[in-house]
Amino acid sequence: MPTDTTILLVEDNDDLADLYRHYLADTYQVSVVQTGREAINQASPTFDLLIIDYKLPDLSGYEVRNRLRTNGLTMPVVMISGTDPGLISHDDAPAAWLTKPFYKEKLEQTVQSVLSTTESNP
Repeated sequence: MPTDTTILLVEDNDDLADLYRHYLADTYQVSVVQTGREAINQASPTFDLLIIDYKLPDLSGYEVRNRLRTNGLTMPVVMISGTDPGLISHDDAPAAWLTKPFYKEKLEQTVQSVLSTTESNP
């Protein structure tokens, strides 16, 4: 049974979005959107975590995260991408980075780690 922990998942690939939701649905309440603009419109303080693809059709994951911060939303971010994070230059790193492909266990461990760190450092 899912907990009260809520995750906003932003993934433009339908198959991957369904897979990631399936990976997390037993433990968390997961809402899925496919674009950065949808994420900005859907995001609210009720979400505990943002999992977002780095390359979306309209905005980058960093652009979305920065706009949400400008709007006062500071939930931690797990960035996912097929690109190695070492190849992307950004000073303000997300809480975690997952390079595709990854297994269910890696996603679960990463989400749990980020959420536990957030809980211990409010």
